Amino acid sequence: MPYRSARLDHERLAKPGWHGMRAGFPREMMDRRHDISHWLEALPDPLVGRDADGRLHLINRAARSMPASSKLEGMLDDREGDAGPRLISHPPSDSDEHRVYRHLHLGSHPDPKATPRELHLLQDVTSVKRAESALAETERLVRLMIDASPDVIMVKDGKGRWLLANQATLDLFRLEGLPWWGRDDDALAELTEPCFRDTFYHCQQSDQRAWAAGEIHRETEVVTSPEGDEEVFETIKQPVFDADGKRHAIIVIARNITAQLRAQAEYEDLAIHDELTHLYNRRFFQIEAQRRLDELGRENRHAAVAVLDLDRFRTINDCHGHEEGDRVIRQVADRLRELGAREDWLVARLSGDEFAILAGDVEPEDGPEVLGEALRELMRRSFELESTNLIMTASTGIAFWPTHSRHVAQLLTQADAALFEAKKNEREPVAVFSPQLSERQIWRSEMLGALRDSLEHERFHLVYQIQQDALGLAVTGVEALLRWDAPDPELQCGPQDFIPFLEQSGLIVEVGGWVMTEAACQAAEWGRETGEAITVSVNVSSVQLHAPCFADRVARALDISGLPPERLELELTETALVHDPEQAATMLDAVRELGVHLALDDFGTGYSSLSYLKRFSFDRLKIDQGFVRDILGDRNDLEIVRAIIAMGNALSLEIIAEGVETTEQRDLLDSLGCHSFQGYLIGRPTPADAIRPLLGVRLL
Repeated sequence: MPYRSARLDHERLAKPGWHGMRAGFPREMMDRRHDISHWLEALPDPLVGRDADGRLHLINRAARSMPASSKLEGMLDDREGDAGPRLISHPPSDSDEHRVYRHLHLGSHPDPKATPRELHLLQDVTSVKRAESALAETERLVRLMIDASPDVIMVKDGKGRWLLANQATLDLFRLEGLPWWGRDDDALAELTEPCFRDTFYHCQQSDQRAWAAGEIHRETEVVTSPEGDEEVFETIKQPVFDADGKRHAIIVIARNITAQLRAQAEYEDLAIHDELTHLYNRRFFQIEAQRRLDELGRENRHAAVAVLDLDRFRTINDCHGHEEGDRVIRQVADRLRELGAREDWLVARLSGDEFAILAGDVEPEDGPEVLGEALRELMRRSFELESTNLIMTASTGIAFWPTHSRHVAQLLTQADAALFEAKKNEREPVAVFSPQLSERQIWRSEMLGALRDSLEHERFHLVYQIQQDALGLAVTGVEALLRWDAPDPELQCGPQDFIPFLEQSGLIVEVGGWVMTEAACQAAEWGRETGEAITVSVNVSSVQLHAPCFADRVARALDISGLPPERLELELTETALVHDPEQAATMLDAVRELGVHLALDDFGTGYSSLSYLKRFSFDRLKIDQGFVRDILGDRNDLEIVRAIIAMGNALSLEIIAEGVETTEQRDLLDSLGCHSFQGYLIGRPTPADAIRPLLGVRLL
């Protein structure tokens, strides 16, 4: 229906009968109809009339400037009289140009033929509605932001009734889905879980303190969950007063600092405890030990500081992995903790597999026996790994207070020096500090440092000493001997000096594995070049033999070199067998299954040679050079050698004599039934390239 755009006859508006309009305008108003017409024309809000036929009359300029739309008349409802205002859109679309109007039905004329019969005022409220929409969106975003916050956020009115609570608050107090709004803490305590009653009570008390302070108030509050977990919150409360100074609202923000406090406690705990074992660490041990020693000093009492170190611990890490090594460390720590609690001793883990003990009221005369027995008992039980059990030993160095020093740091250094001496004696691995050990400790420290880097920097090499038979005087085998090129000339020494360091530090496992592989590769190369079946002998220490991965290292050497297993001979001393014969037997059985031959080195110098011959399946006996050296002039040595040869032949063992330096010694040994020799008469230890021309040559 088309619009009618016409000026309104204002005299009609002055006539009686218009509902909602004052009837009977004063005459003076009628005289000013032109002014009123101007005023209506300038009215910023559209004024729209509608006649009895429903046609619209755009009365003023604002109405005429509205976008033409056939739907405008449909937007004006048929309500009459005092119908309240409502909102309409024009054009009714989602475009940016649409406007929102507040529709006011101003009144209706009683004469159906009056034109216009109805008057409608459209107040443009677009800006207001857009502002309200923007405000609503802002409120929505703020609400999302508050709910996304992990902090507890709430607002209470001046009487403590809850007006706002974010999601973290509802989750904390289990209020989700409950009618919490407008309730105070007492009511909420009855509404939710009983465990929160104390919390709500303390919150009320905290609120009162905040109101009394009249400014930002900080407190720490504890909330106990239904599961019994305590959570600590750092709370900020901001009281808000109205213009009259009356309580209006209180804003509460609480941050959960439980994890922070726990981390802080753990950090403080790590400052004094070892992380793996939870024993005291070195730093706190020194502080606490010094305090205890000072107390003992006031009563003229004595004490001992002991440093305990596990023997061959590195082999556990190398063969079973560091997790299993840690398992052993924790078990040692547990046993030490029990010992400390029982004897009132202070125990700590210094580093790695090294532990410290402060034993009060221990006299120097009794200390080695008291501590030695306690620590032997500590190590007597086996240690449980995931797949096996291990028997282990430990060495201990002891320094006494105040005999050796009054300072804990120095006592630890002295005990560490004694520890090195204890490592040399497997039968009695306890040693007491003496002043002479200090200089040796410095040298020991330098030696260990140089040896640790030597394998990586290729400072080890092998020399070989040939073995000869008496029948054709041909070379039948060689013994591989380890040599070391020290980085410092002052540290240069022979194998009798540096090999004990390798054993005591556990480095012998890795270095020994290298020796085995290197020697096997060299023997395999000689075999390919000459066609001769050359046997290579490799010395195996006690530490290597008892390493769980020993058999695997032997297999690896054979695999890498391609050497037939019967051409690899492992030489073991009786000392290597005495530590743990059961484990030694297990290892040697595994090696023999590979086809490798075994030789008992330095036979006759140990304690249980005959029992070892019976218990272990050796292929060859090596007569110690100490018996061979004086065989021509010492009848006792001669008879011992005669008995060894007779016993070896009776057991179908090959016999070889070490340290043969003269033809007379060789001939006598040959006559006694020993037909294989090794010594300076046969050849001195020499590099591999000097051995090659001797192979395959028979002198007879």
